[in-house]
Amino acid sequence: MLFNISSALASDFRILKRILKETVKGIERTGLVNLVIIATMASILSIFGCLFRVSLEIYSFVDDLGSNMEISVYLQDNASSTRVTKEIKALDNVKSINIISKEKAWPKMRTHMQLPDLANPLPDKIRIKLKDNDNSKIDKLIKKVKKIRGVEDTQYAKEILDKVKKIGEVTNAATIMVFVVLGGLTLSIINNTIHLVIQSRKQEIEIMRMMGVSNWYIRSPYIFQGAFYGFSGGIISIFALAWVEQYLSNIFKIFQISGTYIDGAGIALIILVMGTAVGALGSIISVRKYLKI
Repeated sequence: MLFNISSALASDFRILKRILKETVKGIERTGLVNLVIIATMASILSIFGCLFRVSLEIYSFVDDLGSNMEISVYLQDNASSTRVTKEIKALDNVKSINIISKEKAWPKMRTHMQLPDLANPLPDKIRIKLKDNDNSKIDKLIKKVKKIRGVEDTQYAKEILDKVKKIGEVTNAATIMVFVVLGGLTLSIINNTIHLVIQSRKQEIEIMRMMGVSNWYIRSPYIFQGAFYGFSGGIISIFALAWVEQYLSNIFKIFQISGTYIDGAGIALIILVMGTAVGALGSIISVRKYLKI
């Protein structure tokens, strides 16, 4: 039993070795065109990877920005901050509350600004941190807060958050568009290249057919060749991705915002898998179209 298993494994290994040799032959026959294909793949994957990374960072930025942004509530004169605070705590979407009395705020302002000696004009202020940065929930909360007795006005930097969200939406759309357009271009290039390789090896393919070689054995080298193009392009594109990673990391350190939920290694793995898959898919399309067995 063990002998049969080891014999089968040895046979499979020899077949795989021959397939890899045929793959290398196909790559050698393609010549300098290999460099063009790999460079094209690397460029496409670099653009996609950079846009994908930026898109994820913007999503993370919006998420962190929304959770860190606060609603400022300004109280009327003689309004009880303790009572207002209790009513606000009872509302939905309130994470935490910080009371800033005018007695504490006025001296701090005077240390940072040159102001004349006059009576304290500031109102008491309450800062509300949010659980969820969803616009509809924030609007509902603000409306409810304004109805509380003693509340003079509220402020929330909604426009900043909305603009960042719009930038994220544009980046997402650009990422998808780049993937569709350039991905289609890549499939076309690999498709035509494998077609040329198949045409140059017509006689060998006919001989293998006459010898009864399996269809899988004949087709596999071309699929592996396409996968090789995608994998090689992915490896090169990782360098561009590393540069973007470092650049974005420096920006996010300035704003003290955490990075995305997927680290650089995870993005690199996605790019490699995607490049290999696209390369193999281009070869599969060409093999099905031009290699009739």
